Amino acid sequence: MLFSTTIFLFYFLPVAVAGYFLVPRAGRNGWLLLVSCGFFFWGAPRFFFVIFASALLDYLLGSRMSGCGARGRRWLVAVSLLNNLGILAYYKYTNFAFENVNALFSFLGWHTFTWEHVLLPIGVSFLVFEKITYIVDLYRGVAEPAGSLVRYLTYVFLFPKVLAGPIVKYHDLASQLGERAVRFEDVYRGAVRFAYGLFKKVFLADALGEYVDAVFALPAGAVSTGDAWLAALCFTMQIYMDFSSYSDMAIGLARVFGFRLMENFRLPYLAGSFSEFWRRWHISLSTWIRDYVYIPLGGSREGTRRTYRNLFLSFLASGLWHGANWTFVLWGVYHGLFVILDRAVFGRWQQRLPRAVCVAAAFFFLLLGWILFRSPDVGYALSYAGRLFVYQPVAPALGNFLLVGRPVLAALGGALVLSFLPGLLPRCSWEAQGGRLLWGGAGVCLLVLALSKAVTATFHPFLYFRF
Repeated sequence: MLFSTTIFLFYFLPVAVAGYFLVPRAGRNGWLLLVSCGFFFWGAPRFFFVIFASALLDYLLGSRMSGCGARGRRWLVAVSLLNNLGILAYYKYTNFAFENVNALFSFLGWHTFTWEHVLLPIGVSFLVFEKITYIVDLYRGVAEPAGSLVRYLTYVFLFPKVLAGPIVKYHDLASQLGERAVRFEDVYRGAVRFAYGLFKKVFLADALGEYVDAVFALPAGAVSTGDAWLAALCFTMQIYMDFSSYSDMAIGLARVFGFRLMENFRLPYLAGSFSEFWRRWHISLSTWIRDYVYIPLGGSREGTRRTYRNLFLSFLASGLWHGANWTFVLWGVYHGLFVILDRAVFGRWQQRLPRAVCVAAAFFFLLLGWILFRSPDVGYALSYAGRLFVYQPVAPALGNFLLVGRPVLAALGGALVLSFLPGLLPRCSWEAQGGRLLWGGAGVCLLVLALSKAVTATFHPFLYFRF
């Protein structure tokens, strides 16, 4: 039951919102927990019980935190980390581990293993990272225990963000889980934000994805140079439109229920470096990695070499978080090396070069990195990258790349405008006279168009659900 499906839009969401405002204020967390559990159970029924049991354990561990000494608190954190990282390792990396061990054993001429493939549940990476923040926040003393099981489970299963974030740190949501007032303004602005995200998903991301999927379904050697460049650009736009649209919908839905979630994107393709890109892209993940990996490793407090080591390990962890494939590992390494180079070399250059040159250079290398991210394996990525720089005639399977179709070109144009030219859009703040009416009217139009498209178009899942 995903945000762009008819069962969510026409059945689940109206019931969830109506019930929330009909129950007494004291019962709103309970209602949210009920519908959120139903939402998650619909998509991953077997995995629901694993996460529920794991959450109960974390809640019990957290409730004992205040009564323990330093040694006992460290043991409680260790048990929680073993619980959560064990879930992540089993569901996300078991297949990857067996595949690589078997590849090595086959190369050596040894007998290989057989195993039952483990299905990857949706949202496992987001859930595990959020559950870790609860116990670590209690250990660090930046938050108090949830106080009630319902409040804690509402934090874990809150349906707007449970499948693909933003990754919400417990201390950022703790006070909102207790007392929150929902005003008409929140419902209004949340609904407009949701409509905007739904429009981006069904009109921009999905249209781009159809062309990208067609190109990447071909053998890399059969892709023409024109298609290779156009598909790489389309995927660069697709993944931003797709993931930011989910974040828009999640933030909008959460606001309808009185929650303020952090922004997850701030025009990332206007970044002039990889370091700046990660301050604008998937902000909830980058700040999580900073707070719970980079800083505990020592951050930048122990000299230049250790700073570079910590950066490298943090981006390696980010790559592994995205998926159990060498392409994701190398993608994390790729970004880590560029961030290190920003500190070591590029930072001085960027101060002297025009801003437009820095943005263009960063975007070019980001686009190359997205090829690695989208490819099924490293060999395919290298072969595909070769198509970019060694001329290959038009692929008969696709025809001339300039004839990809108006919907794709229109979606690409819209995505480029949203990514690089936000100043061309109407500039009217929400607080300005008539601003609420203007944005509300635009939201209604976008919602009607998006709902019409969602009902009639082929369903496309969100890209980040696989992570």
